[in-house]
Amino acid sequence: MEHNMFLTFKGNCCVNTKDQLFIRLKNTFTIEFWAKPEGTHGVEQEKRRGNSGATNQRFVIVPVYGAYGDGNSERAGIGVSVGTNGVSVYEHATNHFTTTLVLETSLSDWTHIAIVYTNKTPMLYINGKFAKRGLTSSKKTVVPSGVLGGMIPHGFYIGSLREVKIWSTARTKHEINQNMNNELTGNETGLFAYWKLNEGLGLVAKDATINANHGTIKGAKWRVPQSVNQHLNNEMNILFTFFVPSGGVETLNRQRYYALNKKGINCHFLYTQEGTGLQNKIDTSIFVTNNDDEIKNIILNGNYEAIVVGSDLLLLQKIKKFGYQGSLIYEIQGLGFNKDYADHYLKSHASVINNYCDAILYPKTPHLIQTFENNFPLKEKFCFDNCFNSEEFRYQIQPKNDKPIIGWVGRIEENKNWNDFLLIGAELIKENPTIQLWMFEDNTIGKKSERIAFEQKITELNLKNNLTVYANQPHSKMADYFSIIGDSGGFLCSTSKVEGFGYAVLEAMICRCPVLSTDSDGVRSFIKHDITGKFFESGNINAAVKEAQELMSKSGLREEIRLKGVKHIEENFSPDKYTKNFINMILSLRNKS
Repeated sequence: MEHNMFLTFKGNCCVNTKDQLFIRLKNTFTIEFWAKPEGTHGVEQEKRRGNSGATNQRFVIVPVYGAYGDGNSERAGIGVSVGTNGVSVYEHATNHFTTTLVLETSLSDWTHIAIVYTNKTPMLYINGKFAKRGLTSSKKTVVPSGVLGGMIPHGFYIGSLREVKIWSTARTKHEINQNMNNELTGNETGLFAYWKLNEGLGLVAKDATINANHGTIKGAKWRVPQSVNQHLNNEMNILFTFFVPSGGVETLNRQRYYALNKKGINCHFLYTQEGTGLQNKIDTSIFVTNNDDEIKNIILNGNYEAIVVGSDLLLLQKIKKFGYQGSLIYEIQGLGFNKDYADHYLKSHASVINNYCDAILYPKTPHLIQTFENNFPLKEKFCFDNCFNSEEFRYQIQPKNDKPIIGWVGRIEENKNWNDFLLIGAELIKENPTIQLWMFEDNTIGKKSERIAFEQKITELNLKNNLTVYANQPHSKMADYFSIIGDSGGFLCSTSKVEGFGYAVLEAMICRCPVLSTDSDGVRSFIKHDITGKFFESGNINAAVKEAQELMSKSGLREEIRLKGVKHIEENFSPDKYTKNFINMILSLRNKS
């Protein structure tokens, strides 16, 4: 198997899963993984009983204390220590910490290791070949562990790791050889847990099986070998620009940073104004300036293969006039408050776009696709969906709120249509006075007149006791909020007139928070009516209230929408898909230049 991405352990590192012991797998099971150890481990004598003390071990699989959780002293947790000098299998129970299989051998490269337990007896296979039979356990029950990397004070693994599998069956030699070089789907018969460890970023090791025993990474680091980037020929720097770090574009920039960084692409960001999104830290260069000399220095010194200019036509022209020689891409994610405005704007500025950029980039939003095709038939165009890292931002278990919550995310401006949200909320509260309205906004953006109208409408509808406004929340907290809203029996209500993409809708869905939305064009990529969410006609308050009541009262439909929404986002907006499309765009422009 080609090991393109994997997890590296340098000591004091671990991956903790929700079920530290798989107590359903008793006495007969299989543990498999690929390992490349970089340190020796302590070698001890095989024993069926006793307490060896186990020091200087390199636990790929931690032998978790067998009595963990329920105090069962007759159960032993099984772990595997791997060093450059061999493999040892350990048992851990009350007054019992011993090794029942020890093989001294040289391991210097990637090695496939399989521990097959049959009726409490371990057998070791290395690279698909039978290597040794161990001692039968003296404990009543042995079970595999779901903790990777090591434990205090017995020792931590040093080296690289990926493709960790736990099976509920004793795998045969033929079965081991048949699958050890293949990446599995996670749906294979008997596959109980499967951590591919190929995410390449983030702090979550995803279990690919339906058991969803995802792990939290502590200290271990992702490794992306240089070979992954050979098709790019050299290190690539990309600059993304936008007016202000806020809203959907700021979210997109963080998401594509994580996606592209996995492939060794260095992403930098330039904003011409300060914004609340700067509180969402990422480990890269973020410039905030509107000074022409400073911008020119950033561009000419950055060695950028491409610059992606978000919406700002004036900056697009400046960059070209500064003498920039790389690929200059004009990007539109959303434009104006209705579809006619977008078409009029692009038609009015077609000459600037044609003369100053090498290509146009936009998401699969129907009205953007149409207007770019109509107004720029001969221009190089790239159209693909944005991405989302659902491993780091997803459903969180939180205390359940006993009152239904209806959420809204946006800015207090015409396009986000806060007025309709308040009207919908007020009608629903008439039927159920316990309903709470949560509005999440960026209060640093917007007109004063709009703010005054907003406050007046709240008073007019008598909503102060039911409404909470959350201003400028860190993005890291939004997963908690969406999860709470979804579990309360409520939903996210999106009232926008036009959305280019609609990240707030996507984020709510991945957190199991159902969405009721206007058909604002960009959200069509996420919502299929009564399948992954619900639509209502913009401005039709009665229709919105009817759909909302159905979403809150029909529990079967609601749960189906929640589950299908998560699955839809995971399958269609992966960072890997975005990275592939983005690299193809850059290579295409490179070849043409």
